[in-house]
Amino acid sequence: MIIILLGAPGSGKGTQAEYICPKYNLFPVSTGDLLRERKKADDDIARNINALMSEGKLIPDDTINLLVSEMLDAKLASSDQRGLLFDGYPRTVEQAKFLNEALKKHNKKIDGALLFQIDENIIVDRITSRRVDRKTGKIYNLKTLPPPAGGDYDLYQREDDTEEVIKKRLAVYKEQTEPLIDFYTKQGVIFNVDAAAERSETEKEVSDILGKF
Repeated sequence: MIIILLGAPGSGKGTQAEYICPKYNLFPVSTGDLLRERKKADDDIARNINALMSEGKLIPDDTINLLVSEMLDAKLASSDQRGLLFDGYPRTVEQAKFLNEALKKHNKKIDGALLFQIDENIIVDRITSRRVDRKTGKIYNLKTLPPPAGGDYDLYQREDDTEEVIKKRLAVYKEQTEPLIDFYTKQGVIFNVDAAAERSETEKEVSDILGKF
């Protein structure tokens, strides 16, 4: 099974990925993890990645696609029978086209693209309510997942969890990633998920979808 999670920042994809992967024996794929692992190598690609990341620059598509291709070669050619769950990739239609072609080489295809649908106002409210405990690194939400009463916490709000930053990220998502919805709709693999529902309800909806494959 090869699944893609689509949705705006704060739509709950990460939370559902933690639920989906162990239940359906899927290997989680994120570009962040691929970059962190690949930059440990001693070659020109790793050195280029390190240089770009240290300067805060975006990693170009051809480099990201190369890492995905390397991962597919390693995972799909091995005896590991786990499927794949993509979260955060592809981000653009061009990346999606590359992924389709890369999967074809292994006689694989995308089984489903789960679209987490949620109103922007709910996203802003969710993310601006997030707090991190400096002592443990645990993430809480002041409205939906507050820290247990009576504990000794040192909570703070991350700089990228402010309303201004969130709205900028949502604007980038609309411009770059929303065209993927049309792309996967035309391929007949889009499945809508109500990301505004209670977590347990969203999990059930996801299970109902994945149970079809």
